[in-house]
Amino acid sequence: MVNKLVVALLFLFTRPLVAQHQYNKNPDSNLVRQFKDTLQRTVLVKGDSSDLLVSQFNYVLRFYPKMLVKNIRVDFTDAYRIVKTRPKFSSIFKAPADRIYKITFSNSTQSTLDSATIKNLSFNSQLGLIANQISIIEDLSTGGFFDFVGWYLKKMSHKARNRMDAEIELKTLEVGLGYQLLSLNKENEKKLQIDNWQNTKGFDSYAKYTRNRAMKPDKVANFISDLPIYVTQQYQ
Repeated sequence: MVNKLVVALLFLFTRPLVAQHQYNKNPDSNLVRQFKDTLQRTVLVKGDSSDLLVSQFNYVLRFYPKMLVKNIRVDFTDAYRIVKTRPKFSSIFKAPADRIYKITFSNSTQSTLDSATIKNLSFNSQLGLIANQISIIEDLSTGGFFDFVGWYLKKMSHKARNRMDAEIELKTLEVGLGYQLLSLNKENEKKLQIDNWQNTKGFDSYAKYTRNRAMKPDKVANFISDLPIYVTQQYQ
């Protein structure tokens, strides 16, 4: 009887730890809630009090174990862009671990883009959107002052931003979050096709500046088939 009790207790206490080492094609909220970030890097500033969102960040952050960043602030506002991620300018002179990064999600874009805001995405696609933002931060986390200046300058060029977005998605794929990226890009492709837009002007702007930045779902699927991490890790 005592032995059975010991086994049961070990199972209960080790289950969350086991979950932290699992790779998942489509994790649900129950699994994601088990993930903790001992550094407590994610701080919700305003607009969303959900502890589930923090758990989603915790789940994604575990794929970036070497990232030195300790302070990621998340808030929500009405904005045309679905999400915006950038370093706080006053912190770029600090050591990588002391820098502050801010992620701002849009509540409302007042366009068909609303269908692709984080609150209107499926759970797995939400993880994919979060993963892309963490990939941006990871890419910036070891840079110096001139790297930040170059990053801001590149964002002024549409071609450069397209290249940057492709590199960020590749990073998301390389760390093992490809199924989440695939879900995100599939959902966006379906929701943001021209038939769903209320006017051609809005679609033209989206098509010119945003649509071609994301990898096509079939290209993401090809990377998942080829990259070593999806072969060496056991995805459930």
